[in-house]
Amino acid sequence: MSDGFAAFMFMASIIISLGGVIFFWLFTRHRERTQLIEKGADASLFQSDPRKKSYFFVMLLGILFICLALGIGLGFFIEDALQSSGVLGRNHSSPGPYFFGIFLMLGVGFVAAFFVNRKYINKE
Repeated sequence: MSDGFAAFMFMASIIISLGGVIFFWLFTRHRERTQLIEKGADASLFQSDPRKKSYFFVMLLGILFICLALGIGLGFFIEDALQSSGVLGRNHSSPGPYFFGIFLMLGVGFVAAFFVNRKYINKE
């Protein structure tokens, strides 16, 4: 079996599985609602109150992606500093500085998102 075919089968199985789960969820939700209406339940039970929009998730993703990019850049600078100081050879590349930079900056991003969210909640 070629690598391309194996990758195709893997992705196809994931997509089909997700589609099946979504279909099952929608089908059972529709069936439950139909049974409740047949038993005499009010249709207003299925209408939810309009929610106030919360942009916390979008803000969190934005902060994390910015910090991810900064972490990759920090890893590049750390690796360059290690190579120019002679700790790493010129032809030797190590993933350690990149992991350090990425995880450090993502941690900073999570902390920053927490404080921004807390400030946003206190403002309301």
